Amino acid sequence: MAALYRRPLRRRMRRSLLAAGGVLAGALVLSACGGDMGGMDMGDGSASSSSDSAASGSTGPMAMPTRARGAFNDADVAYVQGMIAHCEQLVEMADLTPGRAYSEKVKNLASRTKTSEEAEIAAEKSWLRAWGRPESPAMDMGDMEMGDDDSSMTISDAEMKKLMNAKGADFDRAYVEALISHRRMEAGMSDDVQKDGRNATVKEQAAMMAAMQRAEVKELEHLLATL
Repeated sequence: MAALYRRPLRRRMRRSLLAAGGVLAGALVLSACGGDMGGMDMGDGSASSSSDSAASGSTGPMAMPTRARGAFNDADVAYVQGMIAHCEQLVEMADLTPGRAYSEKVKNLASRTKTSEEAEIAAEKSWLRAWGRPESPAMDMGDMEMGDDDSSMTISDAEMKKLMNAKGADFDRAYVEALISHRRMEAGMSDDVQKDGRNATVKEQAAMMAAMQRAEVKELEHLLATL
C-alpha cells in the first residue's frame, strides 16, 4: 500500500517523548491506534501486572480528543492522514483473523484492535474536517510527494500476502509480527511529528502514542514468544 508523506517527517528521533500534563481534557474514549496498550491500564494510568494483557483485552483504550483545535501545519496534516492509512490497514489485518487464527488471545486481540482502530479513524477524520483538509494525502498533494521505504506507514504487500495465506499457529505468529511492525512504525511517526508539527493536540497525542506503542511492542514480543 503506497504511502505519501512529507520529507521532514521521515527523520526518526532516537528517544521517546512523554506527553505534557493536562493532555486529553474533554476527550472521548478512543484508541491511540492500538486499543489495548500492552500492560498499561489506560483507565487510571497505572501499570497492569499481566504480561499478556494486550492479547487478553483486559485493559481499556486511551482517551482521544475528537477535535484538534488551534494552529496546525502541513506536518500535522500529513501525520493524521498517514495515521488514517496506518489504522485502516490494521483493520484489514484484523478482518483476516476469523477462520485463520488459532490462538484465542490472538483472536481477541484482533477483534478489540479492529474496534479501537475504527474509533480512532473516526476521530482523526474529524480533525481533518475541522481543518478543512481531505482524509487522504492522495487528494491533497500540494508539496507532498511520494514516500520511499523509509516513510512507509504500512506493512508491505508481501507481509499482507503472508497473512492472507497463513492459517493456524502460522497465522498467529504472522499477525503478531505484523502488529509489532505497525506499532514500531507508529512510534517513529509520532516521534517525527513531535519535531515537525505545530498543533498542540496532535503533538500531545503523538507523544503518548510513542511511549505507549513502545510499551506494547514489549508485550507483543512476549506474546509472540509464547505462540
